[in-house]
Amino acid sequence: MNDTNTTEVLIDGKIYTVSGAEDTYMQQVAAFINKKLEEIRKIPGYSRLDSEYKRLLLNLNLADEYFRSEMELKRLMKEKAESEKDLYSLKHDLISAQMKLDSALKQQKSVEKNYSELKAKYEELSREKA
Repeated sequence: MNDTNTTEVLIDGKIYTVSGAEDTYMQQVAAFINKKLEEIRKIPGYSRLDSEYKRLLLNLNLADEYFRSEMELKRLMKEKAESEKDLYSLKHDLISAQMKLDSALKQQKSVEKNYSELKAKYEELSREKA
């Protein structure tokens, strides 16, 4: 089964037949290249450059975009890892606090039980005295 599709894309005013897994994706790639071409055409003096230098400018811009995206991805992944570490720490603190609360509640019940027993003994002794 062949998962590769061929589609036509428009890049810099020319139609190219390209192959890829998804037609929509290839159209997005072509649109991205066209956007980059539009950006570099705004550079003063671009129209006077020879075609080789124009291709070089496009390649440099695409590589710049790639490396900036890669750096942003690394930053976001680092931020995610730090957030996960903070979340783990907060979960640990929450569990610790819950255990302390459970222990305090048990201790409170024990104190209340002892108080009730002592109160009952006090009342019994008070009645015996009277």
